[in-house]
Amino acid sequence: MTKKMNIAVIFGGRSGEHEVSLMSARSVLSVLNLEKFDVTQIGITHEGAWLTGKNVIEAFESNALDHLYPVVLLPEPRGGMLYTLKGTALEPLAKMDVVFPVLHGTFGEDGTMQGLLELADVAYVGCGVLSSSVGMDKNLFKDVMRTNHIPVVDSVLANRADITNAMETTIQRIEAQCAYPVFVKPANLGSSVGITKCNNR
Repeated sequence: MTKKMNIAVIFGGRSGEHEVSLMSARSVLSVLNLEKFDVTQIGITHEGAWLTGKNVIEAFESNALDHLYPVVLLPEPRGGMLYTLKGTALEPLAKMDVVFPVLHGTFGEDGTMQGLLELADVAYVGCGVLSSSVGMDKNLFKDVMRTNHIPVVDSVLANRADITNAMETTIQRIEAQCAYPVFVKPANLGSSVGITKCNNR
């Protein structure tokens, strides 16, 4: 009999896309073949606590986390070993063959989680540290595309100081570079949040 592969599915997280991550994780978990994989669900709270236990996705969806317990992945090469806290001591919990991060936004798909998994020397699904980091910053990614002569839509970067201290000048820059309607969105969040369509001033 073929040994099952141990997979950790990580979801939730500290970003504003926490709930979106839960929906994505639900989709992933629904199609994993449990005859081939032993799945450990790990939910990350809004505050950044890593929790596991039974029915983690349901617990996070209903915000009923009391029965869950802490889980730790150390940033050192231990072959994907997960630990749990017993008092102040770490005890081995399970060894993961691969991690499936289903996290959106900051602290998830921006290279930070990927960096932790690299340090822990565990295989994972998705892009590596550099491509995750560059891809998360929309303005930086556009610069990379332009440098490689790949056409992208015109855009204007405005930071907090531009908006707070020079709104009129910022709007003029936008109108000089782009035609209405324009779309306003955070430069370094996921693609599903903070988007506003503006037809005029």
